[in-house]
Amino acid sequence: MKHKKALVILTAVGVLGATAVTGASGLVEKVSGLLRSDIKIVVNGEQTTLQPVYIDGKAYLPVRDAGGVLGYEVNAAGKQIQLQTKHEQPPVEEENQHIQMNGVVVSKTEANGITRLEVRGDGAGWMILGVDKDTVIVNEDGVAKTIADIKEGTALKADYGPIVAMSYPGQSGAAKLVISTDRLIREDAVTKVTKTDHGWQVLLGPETDAQGLLLNADADTVIVKANGERVKPEDLKAGTKVKAYYGPATTKSIPAQAPVQLIVVEPGKDAAQ
Repeated sequence: MKHKKALVILTAVGVLGATAVTGASGLVEKVSGLLRSDIKIVVNGEQTTLQPVYIDGKAYLPVRDAGGVLGYEVNAAGKQIQLQTKHEQPPVEEENQHIQMNGVVVSKTEANGITRLEVRGDGAGWMILGVDKDTVIVNEDGVAKTIADIKEGTALKADYGPIVAMSYPGQSGAAKLVISTDRLIREDAVTKVTKTDHGWQVLLGPETDAQGLLLNADADTVIVKANGERVKPEDLKAGTKVKAYYGPATTKSIPAQAPVQLIVVEPGKDAAQ
């Protein structure tokens, strides 16, 4: 550390151009130096504003300025000068720009090496997601899956975007798909709709035999028309043709009951219209 202290003193004195005088204690010595503004100091290819002082043919730099350029914090206290590596700030994690939605695949097509999934659900409500070799596909346990594991009725959570085509439905590339269970699918007419303490029950088919199906809808159930317009459960009328994505577990009662995730009112078959 004594060398660093001497460096500061010699540089400062050299700038002043003082003559050599030995201090009484023998610890301080004034010297003559030459400030060379024509010499450029370059650090890692970048030119700095540092100007060296030459004393006896050797170049000296101000320790505080030089330390800052070299990435050090310089602290002077008493007769000691400390150089300490600057604390690097942790890298700022790039904000996740992806958009998320939970939904059900209602169609799957392939063209030019890209699979397009039509997904209906929450969030954007209705999206066409492009799946290519860069799309990560896993199940809920993190096990890798492929596009072959996805079909109509597959429930999934999708990360897509951030770029979305200004179309309806919106179109975007899928970054990650987390697939869960495959829903059962049934196309039938609504027989009746009943309000319950937990939501709504939508009956498809006959109520008195095994051909009937009682769908239990709650706040997470998505009910839409074919054009994407949302429909309230109470607006479903008897006779309305729908496609329901439900289960996959059903009770053995008559009629069988199952939770329903998605109900799509088929075009031109909405009795409410």
